[in-house]
Amino acid sequence: MENALKGVTVLEVGVMTPGKYCGFLLSGWGAESIRVERPGQESEPSTEDLMLNRGKQSIALNLRAPEGREILLRLCKNADVLIESYRPGVMTRLGIDYDIVRAVNGTLVYCSLSGFGQDGPDHMQPAFDLLFQARSGLSHLLTEDVPISPKTWLADSISGLMAAFAISAALRQREATGVGTHIDLAMLDSLFSLLSVSHGTMREKSPFGGAEAENRARRPAYNIYQAGDGRYVALAAARNVSCRALFVHLGRPDLAELALVPGDSSREVFDFLTESFLTKPARDWVKELSALDIEIAPVNTPEEAFDDPQLNSRGMILKTKHPSVGPLRQIGFPAAPAGTPPPAPGIGQDTATILRALGYDETKISDLRADNVI
Repeated sequence: MENALKGVTVLEVGVMTPGKYCGFLLSGWGAESIRVERPGQESEPSTEDLMLNRGKQSIALNLRAPEGREILLRLCKNADVLIESYRPGVMTRLGIDYDIVRAVNGTLVYCSLSGFGQDGPDHMQPAFDLLFQARSGLSHLLTEDVPISPKTWLADSISGLMAAFAISAALRQREATGVGTHIDLAMLDSLFSLLSVSHGTMREKSPFGGAEAENRARRPAYNIYQAGDGRYVALAAARNVSCRALFVHLGRPDLAELALVPGDSSREVFDFLTESFLTKPARDWVKELSALDIEIAPVNTPEEAFDDPQLNSRGMILKTKHPSVGPLRQIGFPAAPAGTPPPAPGIGQDTATILRALGYDETKISDLRADNVI
């Protein structure tokens, strides 16, 4: 995947977290990403920006000003991808919707990333991550008892990943046809699609396979247990061979046959494992059972995952330095080389450089700044 998208220029217009993550992935695979942001904002990057805007450029444009719109359309002429995540209708009011941009560059891939999509009864509703987890049904599948507010923005990340995938597919289509396209991607759609592997078909008002998937996810040999030091381990001895090895090692081979059976009949096995794991610290269990080719892992906090040896060996933990923040450790790009990208830019940091590349001279740039266009 090194430089797989080299030569591809991406414009991020009005993008929120999912669009930032999409641009982050595309730039990690070699694309050049330019963020189009509003003038007059704080130049100090947020924690999110420090992560998701690495390796990007930033131009500050007032898109409500005719000259700001003109500059964006000039950028579109040589761009390959435009990502926008405004509420439906905003890009039309700004005069930079797909039809306008297509007239400037018919090969451009234009991705509209919104909460509920460009149509449907709720397409104008405000969009927040928690709402998508709730409406998709996912909230009922992430906890044992009552649904709770999650600690991460799963809809944001999944939607950004889905957008990067859709854009890559559209670029491949463009190679074959020479024509760009408009991608209408909804966050609710993206998150709901995750349930395809477990709850993807309805039969007589019940998800066909849903109950089976939930049961298989809650078997004694496939569960999370607390260890003697208060930490937790994830046991996933779902293969018959590893399941039997586990119970032979623990001195109860008679329980192996029930360990992969869901329901009340395996309650004795669950109780046995619960008591067994309390006898040793989590680290000892991971070392001991892994040596027997039994699937087990520590349940890390996000902070602890930064010290995971496998993630570090894969180049997924990068040591970086930001000019205003200092040294950082940050998550790397999946399926990409472990090189360190440039730090996240301040808002509008590259405005003058980008305008010069478009042919604007210093006098014109100064005038645009005085007119609050940039």
